[in-house]
Amino acid sequence: MKTKFLLPLFIIIILITSCASKKLPAPKERSDTFIANVNPFEIGTFHVYAGSSNIGKLKISDIYLTFDPRTNCVMATGRIGVNAVRLGFSYEERKSLLAAKETYCAAVEALAIPKAKPTKKNAYSTGNVSIEWGTLGLAHYVMTSYITNAEYLEENKPYFRILLTQTKEENSEIYSPKIFIYISPSQWEKIVEACNQERLIQMTDEILAEAEAF
Repeated sequence: MKTKFLLPLFIIIILITSCASKKLPAPKERSDTFIANVNPFEIGTFHVYAGSSNIGKLKISDIYLTFDPRTNCVMATGRIGVNAVRLGFSYEERKSLLAAKETYCAAVEALAIPKAKPTKKNAYSTGNVSIEWGTLGLAHYVMTSYITNAEYLEENKPYFRILLTQTKEENSEIYSPKIFIYISPSQWEKIVEACNQERLIQMTDEILAEAEAF
């Protein structure tokens, strides 16, 4: 009879003890590759001209930006050509792109962009970005290189161009798509505002504050 009553009491004590022993995780030190242990969140949507080597014609693509505090990466997701695509820009790559954007915008302001074919010689910057892609979903992944230039899409309208090169996926014969993304000066200003590092940290801190509010 005593055993009948002692067993439930023993279970209750274990449950109370286990709950009391749980603690909040200790915060990890922030760095260029980590801000906080927080899920990715949306930071903006942009509509830009983009194209792929599979389909030569440029189309307007809806690009959805999210920020991942666990990696300090900005992810750009959309459909370009026949593929769903997600690009990952590290903090270092974002700083490099910002410097290239400043050079481009200054040249636009000074009417100093020649009508020349974009090449490595007249590039603003080069770098590396992660790309996930697939026709039905994000089935493939590689790190690929990119190059930035200016290119005229219309008379007196030189756009900032990001060209992603084709790269072979590891352990397969599949290559990432060659992708062109075009950004105007006014679009750049909105993107820079959305991806401002101080803003991203502030948004992350607001999520942490809400989760930790007592």
